[in-house]
Amino acid sequence: MRVLCALCAAASLYAQDLNLGRVNVTQSYEKSILDNPITTQITKDTILNSPDLAKSLLDISGFNMVRKGGGGSEVSYRSGLSARLPIYTDGSEIHGGCGGRMDTAITYIAPQNYRSIKIIKGPQDVRYGALVNGGLMFDRGIIRLNELSYGADISMLAGSFNQRELSGEAIGGNELGSIQVNGGIYQSDNYKDGDGNIVHSEYFRKQGAIIATLTPNEESAISLSADFGDGEAAYADRAMDGTKFQRESYNLALEQALGSHILNLQGYYHYIDHVMDNFSLRPAMPNRYNISNPKREIIGTKAELKLNFDTITTYIGGSYREDKHSSRMTQNAINATEARNTLFSKDYNKNALISTSSVFTQSEYLSEDYGVFGGIRLDRVEIDKYLAGRFDRSKIQTPISGFMRYERYFDTLSLYAGVGRAERASDFWELQKVDGMSLKTEKNHQIDLGTIYDNGNLSLSTNLFVSKIDDYIILNYNGATSSFNTDALLMGGEIDANILINNFYKLGAGLSYVYGENLKDTNGLKDGDPLPQISPLVFKAVAGLVRNEWFVDLDFYANASQHRYKENYGNVAGKDLGYSDSFWTIGLNAGYKYKNYQIMLAALNLNDALYSYHTSKNGAEIATLDIPATTRVYEPGRSFWVKLRANF
Repeated sequence: MRVLCALCAAASLYAQDLNLGRVNVTQSYEKSILDNPITTQITKDTILNSPDLAKSLLDISGFNMVRKGGGGSEVSYRSGLSARLPIYTDGSEIHGGCGGRMDTAITYIAPQNYRSIKIIKGPQDVRYGALVNGGLMFDRGIIRLNELSYGADISMLAGSFNQRELSGEAIGGNELGSIQVNGGIYQSDNYKDGDGNIVHSEYFRKQGAIIATLTPNEESAISLSADFGDGEAAYADRAMDGTKFQRESYNLALEQALGSHILNLQGYYHYIDHVMDNFSLRPAMPNRYNISNPKREIIGTKAELKLNFDTITTYIGGSYREDKHSSRMTQNAINATEARNTLFSKDYNKNALISTSSVFTQSEYLSEDYGVFGGIRLDRVEIDKYLAGRFDRSKIQTPISGFMRYERYFDTLSLYAGVGRAERASDFWELQKVDGMSLKTEKNHQIDLGTIYDNGNLSLSTNLFVSKIDDYIILNYNGATSSFNTDALLMGGEIDANILINNFYKLGAGLSYVYGENLKDTNGLKDGDPLPQISPLVFKAVAGLVRNEWFVDLDFYANASQHRYKENYGNVAGKDLGYSDSFWTIGLNAGYKYKNYQIMLAALNLNDALYSYHTSKNGAEIATLDIPATTRVYEPGRSFWVKLRANF
């Protein structure tokens, strides 16, 4: 039989809903908006309400990050990022605007504004896109209230390096609809690494959202949301800092029941306006005032019909998306005023227009003892490239993706095996490199195997994969950066175990690893060479005490050294810089809840280790601040934060 394992948190803390039949390919983290979840067990406040989203995702086995400064970090899953790990907000894919990926997708996402985070592991879904390594979804859903209800939540954070955050949300409505408003401000000064050296990383962001729902009856629901944000961030890995991260997003969703079936319609628009310069957050060299302003607009629609039968659920849908990128820049101005005035008097030059049309169908059959899942997706991607604002050339690609998965359910054990194919077109950053328009589609063929065991107090899960990727896209950073296709083999997985003893003592551990190998002689790579930008073996462990009203966790996190690398080759986020050392850190987390009030405390990197992640960017020399170059951008040293929350 299918077994449900739910780990619920106190009000507005995240809850992890794990279904033994589905957990191996989908993992979700949710929070309550109005009231406590079913139980009041407190767990660590890790994802939806953390000041560092990228760092928090490391708590999930298989995730890694790329550090650049205080903001704009990259997240990867199974060493895949960008187009290999698309990021969605309320079902629509979002991107940053910078050609050098200063502003990644998560730069514009305030996780506390969403009700859940879902991670799809591997190419085991086709409803959203071609998921080569997986997908990361931030969702609100459409809120339905049964009666007149209202609530509010406010939180304040203070921590090392002058970290400060103030955020809140409020909701009110009844069975006919609701209005929700949330927002927040966060800032931090430059942090110091484990040796006490300053890392150019000061960071500021502000964000807000308004969500209105209309639920006139049980069969119909409409949701309209608007998200806004801005900020600035210092970067340790490059010659410029970000001085504007303006985001506007609008989403309209309609849900209509048709008997036992459901029709979902969606329209969305994302606007990203990003400015970077070399003089606002650092002193500029004389007569070398540079400023750049990329802009991105994404507009799209999606229609999906969910057909519910006794034991079969089928999704049939289609979507269309236009992704427009343009920019303008000024170099070598004599002062900041001239640089800004010259830039903002210029018109934008169009860089690329990427149009994607898609159709898909996905089904699942569930019985008491087993389940069968499958789907197919057809995309048509038209890419128009521009040089200096003028049309250069175009191409059309037609990727095909699909999967099949079988799951077997026992009382306390579930097993699964799946095969999947995810084919994707080149992303904007790959296309902009030398030979980018000559790239073939990347085609991943993957086998997934896994188990999950849960008897109430002990849980053990394994997720293993073997992946053969034809026309795997790599960037060559030797000379003018170029992009090319090769063939690749990847394999690895994650193992996690957790045990609760006497409903008081908690122990847990996780292990993740990815092996990557090049399979072709091309562009300076040899058959058998290591794939670049592959994270090393990661081990984590936790020991803690937990009660309904409080918890204490001691965390251990370690990365092995990485001997497998290919220097000056990489992906859109960065390149291999050579060998990386192993490291380990210890952290302490605690929380206490009294009625509607909570306090959470964290002590990070208690051993004050000097460390960096293998895939992190190199630290650039900033001569005007007397900051020397470093092999990689180091992580923060010992730090602390405390967070107070109240809900009404």
